[in-house]
Formats: sequence, structure tokens, C-alpha cells
Amino acid sequence: MKKIYREAHYDRRIYFSLVIIYLLFTLSIGFLGLEFLNSQYTHRLNLLANITGTVLSEDPALENVLVEAIQDSEYQHLTEGYTALHKYGYQAYLSMYDDIQYRHSLKGFLALALLFFLASLLIVTFCFHLLFRNRNMQEKRLLSILDRFLSEDYSFMEHSGDMTPIFNQSFTDTLVKLGHKLMLKTQALSAEHDNTKTLVTDISHQLKTPVSALKNCLTPSMEADSATERDTFLQRCSLQLSKLESLLEALIHISRLETSMITLHREQTALSDILIDAVNTIYVKAMQKDISVEVIDSCEESSGNPDTSLSLSLDRKWTAEALANILDNAVKYSPLGSTVTVRLHKLYSYVRIEIEDAGIGIPKEDYNKIFQRFYRGFHPTVQQSEGSGVGLYLSRKILEEQGGSIMVKPAFRQGSIFVIQLPLDYAVHTSDAAAAPTYSS
Repeated sequence: MKKIYREAHYDRRIYFSLVIIYLLFTLSIGFLGLEFLNSQYTHRLNLLANITGTVLSEDPALENVLVEAIQDSEYQHLTEGYTALHKYGYQAYLSMYDDIQYRHSLKGFLALALLFFLASLLIVTFCFHLLFRNRNMQEKRLLSILDRFLSEDYSFMEHSGDMTPIFNQSFTDTLVKLGHKLMLKTQALSAEHDNTKTLVTDISHQLKTPVSALKNCLTPSMEADSATERDTFLQRCSLQLSKLESLLEALIHISRLETSMITLHREQTALSDILIDAVNTIYVKAMQKDISVEVIDSCEESSGNPDTSLSLSLDRKWTAEALANILDNAVKYSPLGSTVTVRLHKLYSYVRIEIEDAGIGIPKEDYNKIFQRFYRGFHPTVQQSEGSGVGLYLSRKILEEQGGSIMVKPAFRQGSIFVIQLPLDYAVHTSDAAAAPTYSS
């Protein structure tokens, strides 16, 4: 590639040098032509002066006649003149070549014209050769770059700013933009391929356990000796089917969310309504364990009006599901009779939601892992409880798609605190919701 760059630069220098030489040669030819015309004009003037001097030396009285003849543009006595000159070999249609005075000048002019023609032909031919050669090299460079694009080799794009223009700068800029776009597409495709492989591996691993358990329950139920024993195994099969159904539903949600089949429709929604939807989802589980859910809304306290609730541009359904997944974990791993506390704080540019439980807590080394797909901790309580490890992953994806974030930290005494931050870019109060525009994504 560097050799082609050097050759193209060398050809351009030769081309410009030839153009300069051609211009200088043309100027020289023009100057010689002017000199030739000037010599012919001088010869004609000298001839006229010599004739005038000869006649006046014989008869000075003919001066007026000679002056009138010189100024006669209509050539009234042209026939008489040629008749007299014919006696001495001068004819009306005498060629320039037959005149010995003009013959040498004509030969010189023809030689000069032939030289000019040959030089012009040589220079033009050589210039066309350089142009075609340069074009071929440009095409070779273009094909080389396209071949590297096809082979997904984008290493040369790191120095695209120093690339010698191909054809012209505009074409080169467009080619560089195409290269960057193809590079990003290739990287995204590679990442998607790796993600698909990981997803298939995770799904096969997650499905193996409930399918094996279902098989282990189904076979004994078919070979049971009594109806009671058969019912026991069938109940276990039903439980495994419920787990499998829950896992498949979670996998479908993940697949649709990651492939953008699920679109989050953001609209102005009261944050209190989203919390109510999320709490209602886990209300029965909380009642079964005698766990109370307490909501402390500092947004209402700061506004001084309990009837005014903060409204955000969010997808109500999916945001409620994200919060419900976190509340479900809080209820699942909290002891009987405890309290799950939800605190809301309105800050300068975002709303902060804290969900605190009194459960088993999360090791510090697992703070980031718990938001990964299919990850479950190694605590005995976690291993013995139902779950597929996709709830927190879904929550993170839903919140991040809407410009939010989620993290976890230890509680003051026992348990964990999940911290959720939602942007306040389009936040309004429900009292102004009628006048607020609707945003969707």
C-alpha cells in the first residue's frame, strides 16, 4: 500500500512538470511566431519603401501618385500592375513558396509547426499515460481497501486521517465513513454472536434442572403401586412444570427485550401508581410471610401537598415489573414478620428509590454479579429457594433502557438496600400532567 502511495505521488510530480514544460514550450512557439510575423511585416515595409524610393529618384513629381496608390484599399489599378509584372515572372496567383524571399521563412515556420505538433502529441500522450496509470493505481487501492473490508481487517482505519485521497477527497471521506460504519457493524455482530452463544449455553443449563426433575417425577408416577403415591409424584411434576413455565416466561422476556421486540412506551405516569402496581404484585407473598411493605415518599413531604405526586416519563407496565422483581427478592429472602421499606427522594436531576430489606444480605463480591443473566448466589437460602436468576437482570435492562440505573449496598443492620435512580429530565407533578407532552421511545 505504501509503495502505491509513493508511485501516485511521483506520477503527480511528473504530470505537473510536463504541464509546466508544455506551457513554456507553447509560450516559446508563440514568441517565435510573433517574430516571424514581424519579419514579414518588416520585409513588406522595406519592399514598399524601396519601390517608392526608386520611382521618386527617377521622377519626384510622382510622389502624390505613389501615396494615393499606397492608400488605395480598393486596388483600382491591380490589373494593370499585374499585367506589367507578368513580363518579369510575377503572376497574380503566385504561391508563397515560389517567392524566394518567403520560401525560407515558410520552411522555418513549417518546421516550427511540425516540432510543436510532435512535442504536443508526445506530451499529451505521456500525460494520458500518467492519468490512466494513476487511475489504475487508484482503482487498485480502492480494491485493496474493499478486500480488507470484506476480510474484516480494519487495522488501517486507525490512521485514516493520513490516507492519501482516492480519486478525490470527498470520495475518500465517504469511503472512510463506510469503513467506520462497517467496523462498528462487525463489532456489534461479533458481540451479538458471542451473546447468542452465551444465551444458548445459559438456557440449556437452566432448562436441564427442571426437565431432569420432571422426568424423575414422571417415571415413578407411571410405575406407582397406589393412587396416593401416584398423586404425590404428579404434584411434584406440577411443581416442576410451574417452575419450567416461570423460567420460559422469563426467557421469553429476556429474548424480546434484547432483540428490541419489546418496546418501552414512555409516557407521563405518576410514580406512586407504578409503586402501587409493583407492591400489588408481591402483596400475597408478603402476607403469607407476615411481611409489611412501608413506603416513605419524601417527594410528597417536600411539596407539602399529599395529593400531588411526582410524574415521570416511564413505561408504567415494565417499570412496575422491574420494581416488582426487586420487591419479590426482598420478600423472598427476608425473615417472617420483617419489614420491607421503600423510600423515595427527589434530588436535583433524578429520583432516588431505595428498597431496603432485612434479609440474608449479599456478599460484596456479588454486587455486580447479581445483575447478570442467570446468576444466583451460593448462599444456602438462595440455592434452596425457587428462582432462575433473571429477575434482577431484567430489572437492570428495563431501567437502563429508560436512562435509569440500579445498584446494591448493605443495609445498616441487616439485609440489603437496592438503590434505583430515574432521570428527572421530563419530570412534572400530576397537577400539571394534563398540560405536559407525552414522550415515547
